Amino acid sequence: MSATESMKPLLIEIGTEEIPAGVAPRMGAALKMAMEKLLADANVAPASIRLGVTPRRLLLHADACPVMQADAEETLWGPPERVAFPDGKPGGAAHGFAKKSGLALDAFELADKGDGKGNYMKAVRTVKGRSVAEMIAEAMPGIIRKLPSPKQMQWRDGNERSDAFIRPVRWMVARLGDAVIDFTFAGITTGVISRGHRMHGSEGEIDVLDPFGWLESQYVRADRDARKVLIATQLIEVAQSAGVTLVDDEDLLDEVTDLVEWPHAIAAHYDDDFLRLPEEVSRIELKHHQRCFSSHDADGKVTPVFFTVANIKSKNPAAVAQGNERVVNARLADAAFYFDRDPQHTLEARVEKLSEIVFQDGLGMVGDQIRRMRAFVLDNAVALGVDASDAQRAAYLCKSDLTTGLVGEFPELQGYMGGIYARMDGENDTVAAGLAQHYAPAGADDDLPDNRIARAIAVVERADKLLGYFHLGRIPTASADPFGLRRAAIGLIRLLSDTTQPIDMTLEQVIDEAVKQWNQQRVTIAISDETKAKVHAFVIERLLGLSSSLGFSKTSIDAAVHSSENRPLYREALIARHVMGFEGSDEGQAIAAANKRIANILKKASDVPDEVYTTLFSEPAETALYDALLKAETDFQAAVSVSDFDDSIAPALSVLAALRGPVDSFFDDVMVMAEDDHVRGNRLALLARLRALFLNLADVSRL
Repeated sequence: MSATESMKPLLIEIGTEEIPAGVAPRMGAALKMAMEKLLADANVAPASIRLGVTPRRLLLHADACPVMQADAEETLWGPPERVAFPDGKPGGAAHGFAKKSGLALDAFELADKGDGKGNYMKAVRTVKGRSVAEMIAEAMPGIIRKLPSPKQMQWRDGNERSDAFIRPVRWMVARLGDAVIDFTFAGITTGVISRGHRMHGSEGEIDVLDPFGWLESQYVRADRDARKVLIATQLIEVAQSAGVTLVDDEDLLDEVTDLVEWPHAIAAHYDDDFLRLPEEVSRIELKHHQRCFSSHDADGKVTPVFFTVANIKSKNPAAVAQGNERVVNARLADAAFYFDRDPQHTLEARVEKLSEIVFQDGLGMVGDQIRRMRAFVLDNAVALGVDASDAQRAAYLCKSDLTTGLVGEFPELQGYMGGIYARMDGENDTVAAGLAQHYAPAGADDDLPDNRIARAIAVVERADKLLGYFHLGRIPTASADPFGLRRAAIGLIRLLSDTTQPIDMTLEQVIDEAVKQWNQQRVTIAISDETKAKVHAFVIERLLGLSSSLGFSKTSIDAAVHSSENRPLYREALIARHVMGFEGSDEGQAIAAANKRIANILKKASDVPDEVYTTLFSEPAETALYDALLKAETDFQAAVSVSDFDDSIAPALSVLAALRGPVDSFFDDVMVMAEDDHVRGNRLALLARLRALFLNLADVSRL
């Protein structure tokens, strides 16, 4: 077979009913990764694989892929010579291994394996390469089943297997050149026929050489990135034509990209009367209910112009605009009705109704939660950095907007409308901002609140939620977190580790104080020490996983949080950022290795004295380390005593790094576990004191 004949274009397409927005890109990325791994593991090297993702298809294409796996040489090692040839002649072990290997005995030789144990039977055989199409056919059903999705639908595929996928599978294409890669999934067998756009396109044999071009001719832009750029460009152009500025919304742009195959942006208008609504009301309605984009005028004020992205190029775009306008105007009319009616009752008057809203079955009512949160911020106002009066007032009112008609109709407005209504009730700006921002951050990438009271409420609410749900045993699993507890933990970590508006409470203090509020209230439950420990471990686990996005390594924050000093998390974060540089240095690596050794020695020691006696020193290296330790303790204390904690960390690490020489000499020249009990105990006490100095800043043995 010539080189040209050995390489053919590879095409895989899975056609489905519309996949929910946000899911298809993850599935496509996983499909591409799985295919690349399958081929790489088989030593098959295709051209770069291109991914196509639309609401109705996942597509992989490589311009060239080997048709056959290359032959490979396999080395077989048999029993050692003394077993295979006990008397210098082949014995039963030699004949048995040769038979098992499918080779003649004379195909083997005796060779050194490199393990220092003499010669072994050895043979090299050629393993014929497999058909790449066969390999892919065998693997694809399993790969498809494992693609990540929040929910799956079930099919029976014959009598042997139950298939599951996010949406019904309607067609599949799998080709390597002209040959069909034959497999079945969800009752569908692979072929060559694909489908274009649901309205504009048709069925036909997809071009294996240029599937993206063929789909383009069928009104499908399969390249997701290109489709996203096209939508963004169209929106800007339509906004310019309307004389307004598009309000950027990356999340909405991503969502719309995953809802259409052939995008067409269209401008529309809602009634001017609705401009009296707070901007976020119209924006949320447009975004969450219609997947439409908002606009501003030249002065940055909201306008009634909005934009929809249709999945067709309509012959009558005005009719598409009118359809959207009808729905948006009706929804905004509902919003205006509630916006006019809600202020008839103040937020304070609504607090009582919170005792009628269930927080969670088994955990009491929202009113109970409010009382816990209010007491928490009042008791810890100084550490939280807030005015006690304003903070308790905001905590008291922060959930009242849940009882309003507008938030009931548009749940996405909770918090925001609390801030609006608070100002209408005459609450001060600080309290109102606290209400408006206390749900932030909603996700790992969201901005933190700039209002300190909002941060304080957000901290206690997340701790309160984690403790309550963990008490009920609703602990997240690897595949499920229906109550958003990971998100709550991540939000708590980001709030406590932020250095711009530091919160002077340790993670333990936050959890302990939240537990105190639960247990003092005694309305529903009492939080056990076991639950408290589980929550703490869960948050630390999330912290380690979140380390890179917070600006430090996993090992450095692990070292910082396991110091002997219990510090606020923002200080642990500062230490971790400095330790990152330390662990990459020669001194840091040497000190880390020494601390690992010290930790292991002390762990195995049954009894370590508290005092170090210089009279028991018998080696110069003992005295040298002790003298260096005394100086380091003094210098370390001076370093960490400066007023700015961040400024103290680097000098403190330098003090510890200077101990490298004496520590190395100690381990080179001194036998720690001496036969004399007193000498051994004294040396262990010296190492324990040395380790205590390091642990004051971080457990560098974890680096």
